[in-house]
Amino acid sequence: MSEQLNELGYYAVTRHPADARVLFSEASTAEELGLGSCHVGERFTVKDAAVLSGALAGCTSTLGIGPSTNPHTRHPTVTATVGSTMHALTEGRFSMAFGRGMGAYWQAVGLPVVTEARLRDYFGILRRLWDGEMILDHDGPAGKWPMLRHANGLADAPPLGLVAVGPKTMELAGEIGDFVVLHTFFSDEATVASVEAVRRGAERAGKDPDSVRIWACLATVGDNLPEEDRLRRRAGRLVTYLQAYADVLIGANGWDPAVWERIRRTELYANAAAAGPIDASASVETLEQLAAMMPDEWLGSAASGSPEDCAKTVARQYDLGVHSVIMHGATPAELAPVVAAYRADRPRLRRAVAANPGRFA
Repeated sequence: MSEQLNELGYYAVTRHPADARVLFSEASTAEELGLGSCHVGERFTVKDAAVLSGALAGCTSTLGIGPSTNPHTRHPTVTATVGSTMHALTEGRFSMAFGRGMGAYWQAVGLPVVTEARLRDYFGILRRLWDGEMILDHDGPAGKWPMLRHANGLADAPPLGLVAVGPKTMELAGEIGDFVVLHTFFSDEATVASVEAVRRGAERAGKDPDSVRIWACLATVGDNLPEEDRLRRRAGRLVTYLQAYADVLIGANGWDPAVWERIRRTELYANAAAAGPIDASASVETLEQLAAMMPDEWLGSAASGSPEDCAKTVARQYDLGVHSVIMHGATPAELAPVVAAYRADRPRLRRAVAANPGRFA
């Protein structure tokens, strides 16, 4: 097997509708390519983060495993048990990331909005439980519980991280996290600003500012893919993110919100959005028209073109201050030409990293 590229990861089961079974063939190919880690973005469909992580543990031997979920959809003792079980099964290849999600969705399903205080409290609870502490009469931002107890007998615990978009969450990641995953479709300027925010948060907490592992999440759309796939995975996926939380993503990038407002007010967009996630449901013709409305700057915040072009864009992320890159939106088999091009001209890393997405080497 070729030398493992621990600085590179991919997302499992990215197609819609999701077929969870592809996880096995994807993971096998990823290990053959020497990718470092597999990341799992939870969705309330057939993409339960804990179940898919267990499947990855059973079918891999070298791949790091890094699911992302939310801090309030499971009881903290259940989450601690997931972490301990996976940490033991994988002999330390597992990490856990958490995100805020969409406030409107949580309110619609009867769950509270995820705040900075809730995340900070929840991370503290998990670490105390993994340290073997029994927590009595906890009453804090994360919730109220008479007793929290988790006995695992393990010497250590998995790293904890955040999936972040805005600068305040980036600073929080630096403060409380072992790692952070940036959002997809970040401009170079947004990536640099995010790195600086993470480092500020770490310094505020008295930590080494370079001790938090930072992952860029780079949409990777090589020209080896069919034209329709390229359209859906770049313009289609970007407009789908904007469909969900335009203000946050546009603000992070410093893009002109008036451009999005013009797109949002078109009948074309309204009809496409009414059908559901645009990247999954819109016709090719609709996607082409939406793409034509978007500035080149917005669509350029992805790796595209030849395998060599994509590999250069991946490598450029390290110059922006990150430690690792998730090549998002493509399967390991589709990423094979990009990985080969990257390996042929592999950049020198500022810090060596482990297969575990939350650790350095």
